[in-house]
Amino acid sequence: MNVRKPTDYSAMYGMLDQPMGAGLPQMELYFEIGRAVCARPEKGAAVMAAEYLQANYPGDRGFSPRNLRRMREFYRAYADSLELRALALKLGWTQNVAILEGCESSQERDWYLRAALEHRWTKVELLEKIQARAWLREGLDEPDNTCYTESNTVSAGCLEHEEDPFCVSGNICRSPMAEYVMKDLVKKAGLKGEFQIASAATSREEIGNPIYPPARRKLAEHGVSCDGHAARQLRNSDYEEYDLLIGMDQANLRNMYRICGGDFNDKMHLLMEYAGYPEQEVADPWYTDDFDTTWRDVLAGCQGLLDQIIAQGG
Repeated sequence: MNVRKPTDYSAMYGMLDQPMGAGLPQMELYFEIGRAVCARPEKGAAVMAAEYLQANYPGDRGFSPRNLRRMREFYRAYADSLELRALALKLGWTQNVAILEGCESSQERDWYLRAALEHRWTKVELLEKIQARAWLREGLDEPDNTCYTESNTVSAGCLEHEEDPFCVSGNICRSPMAEYVMKDLVKKAGLKGEFQIASAATSREEIGNPIYPPARRKLAEHGVSCDGHAARQLRNSDYEEYDLLIGMDQANLRNMYRICGGDFNDKMHLLMEYAGYPEQEVADPWYTDDFDTTWRDVLAGCQGLLDQIIAQGG
């Protein structure tokens, strides 16, 4: 019988405590945390580091296992290049993550680091440039006419079933997931021709933006396509045009209420009501990166919504 001794992570915990207590700027802190995790060869080091930081620094956010793995990659990417590291430390975390996950070489990372700083690209704009492989054809001194602003805004979207329209919350994360999950469920139910499904935002700040790449990847894992998605804004007139407006959380409902001037006909509901949890909100992956939980919530809510529509005979 083989007996494996528990791994001692006390040295790593000590390395984590040092930068946590030093009052470092966020990017420098994440770089040093990445250094501590990278020093351990064990596969579970990032998970153990995340658990330690969450337990000992409960007031600080952003220490999910996934984010700790990103910090490890952040350290690995720039540990041997002071020049690139200096550039990366000037950007925000979401922009750095976009570059880490979207670039394949140090030369590509170098170009996007410099371009993001020169043009002051937001996260969404940077993601678009990476997806378009702009580094292969654009110079850093070329003007950029596309302007996006980064915001964690709430939003709403709509489902239309014959003469009975329905709405779900939507912007670039949760609601596009709900939109395309619903489309997939409707198609599998043989009802594709009876539904029109779209999504919209309550704010102008994400209009025209595509679905957030991690949300797109989560949908793709389950065989759900979201090609062609672009956020639009919810209108006051939507209240008359649709029978239901369904929010992902209470903030969605408040913004929908504000835009529509009230809810006089009881059209506004939370998506999780249809999963049997009327007070529960769909898990928001924006800060946690937990798209698995969001997927489960969205799937349960959309399936419940479709079941209710079918049970009521459309």
